[in-house]
Amino acid sequence: MYLVEWLFWRDATGDENMRKDTRAFDKKMGNKGGGYPASLVKADYTRSTVSRNPRPFGPYYAYNERFMEIRAGFMENYRGVITAFTLLILIGCIGFAIYGVFDIADSLLNKNPYNYVEECVALVLFLLTGGGVTYLTIRYGRYLSRLEVFTLRHMRVRFNRVTRQVYIQRPAYCGGNVTLRWDDIICAVAEGGEAAANKNDLDGMGMPNLLIWHPYKTNLPYCVQIAIGRKMATHQDLLDEWEFIRRYMEEGPANLPVPRKASLLPLPWHGFSAHMETVGSLYRLTPGIMKLPLVLFLTPVMIFLGMAYWASELLCWQPRWPKVIRQAGLPGMPLPPLTQLTDYPPDIQQKLRDNASYWDIDKESSVSTDVEPAK
Repeated sequence: MYLVEWLFWRDATGDENMRKDTRAFDKKMGNKGGGYPASLVKADYTRSTVSRNPRPFGPYYAYNERFMEIRAGFMENYRGVITAFTLLILIGCIGFAIYGVFDIADSLLNKNPYNYVEECVALVLFLLTGGGVTYLTIRYGRYLSRLEVFTLRHMRVRFNRVTRQVYIQRPAYCGGNVTLRWDDIICAVAEGGEAAANKNDLDGMGMPNLLIWHPYKTNLPYCVQIAIGRKMATHQDLLDEWEFIRRYMEEGPANLPVPRKASLLPLPWHGFSAHMETVGSLYRLTPGIMKLPLVLFLTPVMIFLGMAYWASELLCWQPRWPKVIRQAGLPGMPLPPLTQLTDYPPDIQQKLRDNASYWDIDKESSVSTDVEPAK
């Protein structure tokens, strides 16, 4: 489910009314804008060790001396809900209308209809219903459905340690593919690049790792944010995986555990393993006496959503990376260009410029530092 990624891009390209609403919300919440203090934005996240036990949780799709690749996406563990809703409309409403049209047409052509006028009226109503639902689904519903179906099967993030670049694969309506510098990365789980002590585990609900590229470092007029991997049970798990990624990029894979590679093919058990992340969180939070009723209640839900997840994978495709990214880091191959504002259409460029001021970091603290933005 690419809902969060779409919301990020929608905020980055929002109109004036949306900007006013965002700033009003930030003011109410006590934020100065941009969402990140200057001290965290300017820190180097690539050097400091945050865990003594680097572990890969994944799922990882590639791992070698040149690059590794991990699944991206905020709400992968909820995927299937929109797919089920989409299929219910397509198969239920439209299918019922088509069945009604053929049934009445057969009655009119091959049988003696009970009431010719009534059946003709019913035929017209079925045609209008089927056509109307189809139009509304294609015209408006596709903006919701494409968050799970008829889109990329999975978003991916590729870390190339030779080029020291990070490549993010996203649908166009979420901002499209981007190429960014590894040295500009911010990992939300590490405060200023250091392990955060006594960090709250969100009462067991967990979160995926969030990677950020702030405009202060990238010179892009918007913030790139992407979640990677699965939803972790504890804050320490997040630190362990970030340390695994950091050491891979800084030191190489020699002294790191080799992650198990996942398949990009649409396999039936993918959905059940993804939804287990949510069920596991609920199971940990449930009192002991209620665990068995919870399992009995969630089992049919898991089966239904697991099948919907598989349907989502079957109705999507997984494109290849552009050739310049596939060859990046090979001897004699060119370095992929970093993403620039000019890579976007003129109307998107203007929208991004209009919203750029939102990401200004705290000017008072930036005056007292010698750190300069990346050029």
